[in-house]
Amino acid sequence: MNPVINFPASKPELKLASHPSTSHPHPLEDRRRLEEDIESLRQRETNLREYEARLRSWQERLEQGPGAGSAPQFPTHVTGPEADFALNAAWEKLIRARELLEAEQAHLRDDRLTLREANAALKRREDALALREARLAQREEQLNAALQAAIAEEAKPSALSRLTQAPFALAKSVFGANKPKSE
Repeated sequence: MNPVINFPASKPELKLASHPSTSHPHPLEDRRRLEEDIESLRQRETNLREYEARLRSWQERLEQGPGAGSAPQFPTHVTGPEADFALNAAWEKLIRARELLEAEQAHLRDDRLTLREANAALKRREDALALREARLAQREEQLNAALQAAIAEEAKPSALSRLTQAPFALAKSVFGANKPKSE
């Protein structure tokens, strides 16, 4: 059975009360009130820790799945002298809520699996795209190198042009077309 968590009925005071003077008329009363507040906070902290431990154990059981065997089984109906309509209605609501929760958990699990598969497919596509980009970059480099080689080859004079220009080059060198002019 689940332990009961006791919370105080009053809301906690969030602002400190301002005192017009610095001297306290009842320091013992203030000290007693402070000790009560500290004890109340300790009790709340203890209750919250117990509640957190219960929630963590429930979460572990839920994460283990429906076949864990440690999930609480609820009776389908209550029999005996204490069975009344309101209690049966409450149990039916609880059972229905638990069924809805289990259905939502199954949907969430399916959604997580679908999301993992989609992420894996996206990762595969990213890898394939990166590979295609690398191949494209390599191909562009090869084409640029081939284009540069073609441009360099085109800039070289052909054998025919060298043959036809050779006599003129010889004449220029002999007659001094490249000599500097003297003044």
